[in-house]
Amino acid sequence: MSDKEVGDTEFGLQVSLGFVGEVVTAVVGLAGSVILARTLGPSGYGLFYVALAVSNFFENPVNGWAAACKKRLTETSFDEHEAIGSVLLTVTVTAVFGAPLAFVVLTLVSENALLPLAVPVLLVPMSAYRALKTILTGRENFSLSTWSKVVRTILKVFLQVGFVLLGLEVWGMIAGTAFAALLTIPLIYRWINVRPRRPSVDSLRSIMTFAKWSIPNGLVSTTLSKMDIVLLGWLATASAAGDYRVSLSLSMPAIFLSGVITTGLMGRISNLESRGEGWNTDLRNALSFSSILAIPLFIGSVVLGETIVVTVYSNQYAGAGLFLAGLTLYQLLVTQTTPRTSVIHGLNRPGTNFRISLTGLVLNVSLGISLLYLYGPIGIVVATVLTQTFVYLSRTYVVTKLTDRPILITRPFLEQAGAGMVMGAIVWGSRQLFTLNQWYKVVGLVGVGGLVYVVVLLTVSPTLRVTASGIFSDFLERYK
Repeated sequence: MSDKEVGDTEFGLQVSLGFVGEVVTAVVGLAGSVILARTLGPSGYGLFYVALAVSNFFENPVNGWAAACKKRLTETSFDEHEAIGSVLLTVTVTAVFGAPLAFVVLTLVSENALLPLAVPVLLVPMSAYRALKTILTGRENFSLSTWSKVVRTILKVFLQVGFVLLGLEVWGMIAGTAFAALLTIPLIYRWINVRPRRPSVDSLRSIMTFAKWSIPNGLVSTTLSKMDIVLLGWLATASAAGDYRVSLSLSMPAIFLSGVITTGLMGRISNLESRGEGWNTDLRNALSFSSILAIPLFIGSVVLGETIVVTVYSNQYAGAGLFLAGLTLYQLLVTQTTPRTSVIHGLNRPGTNFRISLTGLVLNVSLGISLLYLYGPIGIVVATVLTQTFVYLSRTYVVTKLTDRPILITRPFLEQAGAGMVMGAIVWGSRQLFTLNQWYKVVGLVGVGGLVYVVVLLTVSPTLRVTASGIFSDFLERYK
């Protein structure tokens, strides 16, 4: 291991730096998605994300192997050079065998002429990018994994917009995604800063004991996360998939902070556990702040969802506001679930996560198909919320059995919920007084809501004030 391990890093500072990266990514990504969604329309825009979802499915063996390499990398006794070599080995295997296999399978099972060609084009660069990015999350400078996403997003947006404006349409989005990933890989490799070494048989066996669960778990988890858009594209329409996708894009800020927290949490818990040190405080802190953005976004989408979607993406996406409300509720559940998932992985119990994910997938597909036929496309979102509720409750139960001091709901979470309800009441009341017929009025009301939330939360939450002060002190100490 390096002289400074992920268990020793200033965790709050790394999370804060990563959060800034997530915000930059969101701003650039939202600007690009608005241009592309308006240019291609719901059908073309939705078709690209169907292709990307299928590509993610085929990436899972690489991602699962990379997760196993990360787990071993964070253990004090494992050779980090062999961990990197193991990742590069599986990336090579994917390029040689995975892409042709995807082409053959999709040619046989898909009637869409684009998918058999688009998925292999996306598969190789995206799997290599994600595998190396996973390894970077296990390093003490794990916030750089978020900044690698910033670089990739900037490249992707410029390339996609350029190619689409040149008339390549959906293929412009595909080519932009592939080239952006390829161009970002050398930067991630430099940030990892570990020379790869051919892994020994013992190292491969050690990785395999985790990968035998992390690979199927990743496959099931990705299928679960992408099942909505696949079912909509298959059983409904590409237009419905487009409505879903724009709503999902608007809901993504809800998981910015939780995403950064869980990026480093699994590695930190794994490292601390391998050294015989406690990690309960890290879990409590993660649960306390993971939902700080998800709560106001959910409440705000209930009050202003349809207005926000139409204002950002145009009247082509009218009717997607209900999607947004459901998806922000889903993201709220995710923010309280993922820290617990990281604990289970960090304690070397990937099989437990796999069994929960598999049950969730079966539940999601059966509910999704049933509710789609009963209630239309919104039934898919309802099924996803119900499934995520099950996953949350299951992982919460498991974690309570693994810790001496079970943590269900923290006080900061309740403070955030209270501040969110105050914000929602003020925004709802303001909406009754004003007609939101101009974009700047919508932006202004959203800004007022955000300001109310921040002011109320800072007033009622001493934990937030102390935490923010501590992170600022760490920043000054490190960069003075």
